[in-house]
Amino acid sequence: MNELSKYLCLLLRHQPEKAELDLDDHGWVSVEKLISGVNLHSNYKIDRELLEQIVAEDDKGRYRFDEKHEKIKCCQGHSISWVEPELNYCEPPRFLYHGTTTKALEAIEESGAIKKMKRHAVHMQADIDKSWQSAERWHKTPVVLKIAASEMAQDGYTFGVTENEVWCAEEVPVKYICDKIYK
Repeated sequence: MNELSKYLCLLLRHQPEKAELDLDDHGWVSVEKLISGVNLHSNYKIDRELLEQIVAEDDKGRYRFDEKHEKIKCCQGHSISWVEPELNYCEPPRFLYHGTTTKALEAIEESGAIKKMKRHAVHMQADIDKSWQSAERWHKTPVVLKIAASEMAQDGYTFGVTENEVWCAEEVPVKYICDKIYK
C-alpha cells in the first residue's frame, strides 16, 4: 500500500498525465477518474475502499477529499506550475522546522536561502517530529533546521498553512535559521 500511496502522490503532485488526470487549478480531481486512471495506466489496482484507507492512514495527511468524497487532491508539494495550493495566510508560530539533509544544508548555506526548488513553496512544520520524517525520507544524513518564523513575518515574509498543517513560504534566508539539530 505504501508504494501505491507514493504513486498517487506522483500523479496528484507531479505527473497527472501518466493517468490522464485533469486536475483543476487547486489540484482537485474526480475520485472516479483517479481510480480509473490508476487501473488503466499502471500496474496498480485500486478501488474506492482502498483509496479511502490510504487517505485515512496517511501519516502526513497528504490527501484531502471534498465534503462529498467525490474529489481528491494532495494538500501541497506540487511541481505542476499551474496548480496553486490552497493556503490560509496567517501569522506563523514563533519557530518552524524544516527537515533536510546535511548535503542539502551545504547547498542552502552556499545559496543563502532555503529555496522552494521545483515546488510552489518551502515546506516547514510546527512539529519537529514531522520535520524529522521529512529529513529522514531521503536516506541520507538528516538535519532539522529551526526557523525564526515570527521574525521572518515581522520582516515582511508571508506564510501560508495547508489543511494538513504544512507551513509554506517562498524562501527562507539563512539568517533566519537559528539552530541546526542533528540526531
